[in-house]
Amino acid sequence: MLAVALASRGARADFKEWSVAIAPAYSLAYVDTRSASGGGANVDVGFGITESLTLHASGFVSWHSLPAVPMGAPGGTLGAFAAMVGVSYALDVIRLVPAFDVSIGALGLRGGADFGDSRVLAPSTAFGVALGVTLDYGINRRVAVGLVVKYHALITDLTRIPVYLFVGPRVVFRFGG
Repeated sequence: MLAVALASRGARADFKEWSVAIAPAYSLAYVDTRSASGGGANVDVGFGITESLTLHASGFVSWHSLPAVPMGAPGGTLGAFAAMVGVSYALDVIRLVPAFDVSIGALGLRGGADFGDSRVLAPSTAFGVALGVTLDYGINRRVAVGLVVKYHALITDLTRIPVYLFVGPRVVFRFGG
């Protein structure tokens, strides 16, 4: 037993490891006085800068069904997208790993499935912040599955688009280190 303890290496978690997480998700946007449910996908690429901290870049795209406003804006498809950078703090002590995330970057909303229908919604691309939490289960050292919940807020266009919520399952692949 002592030989095993002496021969084991220290825990390194994600230090100097790359990770790629993919998440199909349900998303909800509140726009003007309307709420729009939809779905999309998120990709997150991270690099472990310490055992608990990961620097990451992420992006998502989603589409929503936006209802019409009586005597106002017509209904239709709403497209949303984001490109963000941030840090995550993970409590990596067992196979179940919770992590907390804060990110900043660009968040945009457009009318139409092709992001080009300004009749449905006036285009908006603004500076935003995202707060999130993930809970991953390590299948093995290189693969984990889990859940992501992220709340996005536009800092520079808060009156028009106050909330964007992204929730879904995710799979994480780790390599390097």
